[in-house]
Amino acid sequence: MSGRVVDLEMDRSRCVLCGGPNACVMERRARGETVDGPCWCVRRIFPEELKARASERDGGASCICQACLDSAGEARGR
Repeated sequence: MSGRVVDLEMDRSRCVLCGGPNACVMERRARGETVDGPCWCVRRIFPEELKARASERDGGASCICQACLDSAGEARGR
């Protein structure tokens, strides 16, 4: 056991890193919304360090928003 605390009460429709809307299609479907097509993130590559930061927050249960993903890419010098 790692001893870290994971917040299970987070709003899954919000980005785990910045708190902005994450536009997750799966979350919207879970709330009963009808959404066509795959989520915006399906064809994107998330850097391991970004996924690790998100996982520290909630064990990887919430999605990262496109703005945080884009910022991480800019920080890495795409």
